Amino acid sequence: MIRNNAPDSLIAKSDMAFEAACRKVIDRARAANTEIVIWRDGKIVELSPDEATAELEANLAKRDSEPAS
Repeated sequence: MIRNNAPDSLIAKSDMAFEAACRKVIDRARAANTEIVIWRDGKIVELSPDEATAELEANLAKRDSEPAS
């Protein structure tokens, strides 16, 4: 994967925006006591806000542990 770790790179900015959007969706679902609906492997999947938070954190940790190319 091609990554530029400079904080002002477009990739870094888009990563931050995507993370913020994910957290906003999770917060809204938690406030409304609803599930978060996603598309995964050709199927509709419903996640609780806690499950979505856990997946987000795991994916961010995985992304951050990958060496930059």
